[in-house]
Amino acid sequence: MIRINLKGMITEKSGKNKISGNHLYILLLLGIVVVFFTGAVLPLRITGGYIFYPKHWKNTLAYTFEKPDKMDKKSAGTSLPAGGRLEKTMPLEIYHYRAKPGDTLSGISERFSLTLDTIASLNRRGGKGVHILSVGEIVKIPSMNGIYLNVNGNLDALCKSNDLSREVVLKVNGLKEIKSSGNARLFFPGVQHTGIDRSIAIGVAFLKPVRGVVSSGYGFRKDPFNGKIRFHRGIDIAAPIGTYVHAAMDGRIIAVGHDSILGNYILIKHPAGFSTLYGHLSRILAVRGKTVRKGEIIGRVGQTGRATGPHLHFEIRRLGRTTNPEGMIPKI
Repeated sequence: MIRINLKGMITEKSGKNKISGNHLYILLLLGIVVVFFTGAVLPLRITGGYIFYPKHWKNTLAYTFEKPDKMDKKSAGTSLPAGGRLEKTMPLEIYHYRAKPGDTLSGISERFSLTLDTIASLNRRGGKGVHILSVGEIVKIPSMNGIYLNVNGNLDALCKSNDLSREVVLKVNGLKEIKSSGNARLFFPGVQHTGIDRSIAIGVAFLKPVRGVVSSGYGFRKDPFNGKIRFHRGIDIAAPIGTYVHAAMDGRIIAVGHDSILGNYILIKHPAGFSTLYGHLSRILAVRGKTVRKGEIIGRVGQTGRATGPHLHFEIRRLGRTTNPEGMIPKI
């Protein structure tokens, strides 16, 4: 057992062998030299709240990166200056990482010390599919935290609201100037979504509406009644008849009724252009015009309409278009 005494000496518990303080300093200096020349230092620089990775990071961290395409090269800047010090604002660099088994976007963001909001902004626009990642998929990894925003001719207003100068935003995006009426999508360093926009971006805005198992996914499938290939606009969650159905997000009920296909259904309007649909209900426990909170009971699972068994047909729509609920709800 080793301890440090009050005289700056390191001694063994037995007291037989002693190492002077000078020897200790020499050993520490040798260790620093070895670490410096072997490159055994994480190549991470944090300056001004932004995170930068030198070009040699991919070798040191032993992660697999793909060669950036032309689009990425266009927005990419140069590597860190000698010594890693940032004298000026650094242009954005984007690297490619190939997803491996077990990877998730949230896990990848943590691995590279980036926020999920940042990773989702580059790879899952509007939060669509933030919980879905395929093995072999190329994930874009930026050199700093931030998000992409649509300028729509309002660059100065966006810069002011996000406490950034116009020069910094242009520099980060590798641009000298942009037309005042330009409809560009630019990266804003250090900026993150807030409120409902953040919840949507990182995939926590919606909750699973009923306790059960997904029995049929989103997309093309064989129709269980006639065997034809049709597009399934939502997901089916199998559950016993009478199981409570909950509102997936805060909103206002804009329609309730019965349909020959959906059976008893409820349609809820949510913020940011979203709406959710709940079909095949055995009972409707909410009324049109009512404001509901996320998680509030609105109905019970049934088998009404065109259904082969008791389940909830659930859809998420944005501006009238459906999207895959499994990509927007965690652990569904």
